[in-house]
Formats: sequence, structure tokens, C-alpha cells
Amino acid sequence: MEKKISERLADLEILVNSSEEDFRSKNYYPYVNYLNEYNSILSNLHEFGLFKNLKPIQEVPPGGKASGHGITQFEVAKNREIVNESKKLLHRVRSHIGPEDTKVDTIQTLELIFSKFHTIVRQLRDRYSNRTTLEVDDEYDVQDLLHVLLKIYFQDIRPEETTPSYAGSSKRMDFLLKSEKVVIEVKKTRKTLTVKEVGEQLLVDIATYSEHPDCNLLVCFIYDPEGIIGNPIGLENDLTQQSNDNLNVVVYIYPK
Repeated sequence: MEKKISERLADLEILVNSSEEDFRSKNYYPYVNYLNEYNSILSNLHEFGLFKNLKPIQEVPPGGKASGHGITQFEVAKNREIVNESKKLLHRVRSHIGPEDTKVDTIQTLELIFSKFHTIVRQLRDRYSNRTTLEVDDEYDVQDLLHVLLKIYFQDIRPEETTPSYAGSSKRMDFLLKSEKVVIEVKKTRKTLTVKEVGEQLLVDIATYSEHPDCNLLVCFIYDPEGIIGNPIGLENDLTQQSNDNLNVVVYIYPK
């Protein structure tokens, strides 16, 4: 079975490289082939008992497809989704077939933490006899709570590691998972921080972390409890497209 999973890994690597290259060159037309390939790979992995929580990518509804030789915004968005989801699946499969002592599925674990984060925040507010608790009001509060949750799954967590100099200055990353070579960058939305500013800050982070020797993957967690980001899927996909040869980028915005 491991051989078959390795074959699927090779197929995923080809899918990611081809779909991303076409997307960057604005060659959107092959997206249906990429969609079918992704769903075929995922179906095989389900047969192996893997990642059964993941669902196939849905096709663009007939009304969202171009009637002639053009391409619609819905089809462009579907291209982004395919590239984004293919990268996430690639990291999951790589983690699964890695060395025995590093088989923690980093991406899946982080996604679980992020998806439950808002529920945990709400639960913390409801304490017996109105006892004091952690109020998650700003970005530092998000970092403190996330640090506690990361300790459940990861051993070597390094907060506030300094990055190499970029554009004449260095910055401190929020968390480095040293063994996994993963950097986690945290943002919390607020009314005085626009969606454009969030995107611009993360673009600077992406450029900075591309030069860090211990970072192969940048995971961005944007906590948006008030629903300030109107199109979270769009922002996730836009930032994920900033992946390059030195750094893969995945972005999670919760709650949705």
C-alpha cells in the first residue's frame, strides 16, 4: 500500500506543479482536467483509508461557465481552489509517508486547531461563578492561546524567532515548528485593520520567510471572529498563490 501511496504522491506533485504554472501564466482552460485529477487522487487515498474527512472539489455550475471560448470569474476562482487544495493534500501525503517518527500530519493538525479555535475562545468565556479567564481581544491574546494549543501536538515550538534581514530589516516570526520546518504567522482582524492591509502584511512575511533556512512551509492563521473579511476563500486562495520555489504558503481564515 505504501508504494501505491507514493505513486499518488508523485501524481500530486505533477498536479501541483502543472496547475500552478498554468494559473500563473493565466492559462485557465485545463482546469477541468486538473479538477478531475485531484478528485481521482483523493478517491484513491480514500480507498487506502486516508483523509476521509476531505471532500472532492465540486465542478463549476453550468451557469458559471463560459458559453464560448472565454473564461468566467467563477472558473478562475475554481482554478485557484484546485491549486490551493492540491497543495494542502500534497503536504498531507508527504507527512503521512515520511519517517516513522515524523508522521504527525502537520497541516491536518494545524487545520484542526484553527477550525476549533473560535469554539475554544467562546468556551473560555463561560467559566464557573464568572471566574476570570483569558479574553481574546487582540493579536497577542490569539498568540498566547494558540501557543498553548500547539503544545498538545508539537514538541519544539519556538516563538518570536528572528528572521534573516529582508529589505534592510528583520522581523520576529510568531511561531517556528523547528522539526517540521514550519512557520506560523498569526493575524487578528479588527475594524481599524483593513483586508488590504492584512494581505499586504502577509505578502511581506512571505517574502521574508522565503529566505529562512528553517522554513519550508508558511502557515498563516487569520482569526476573524467578527466576520470582517467578506470573502475569506478568495483571500486564502490569493495568498496561497504567492508560493514560490523556496516556500509553500497555506492560509486559513476562521471562523467562516
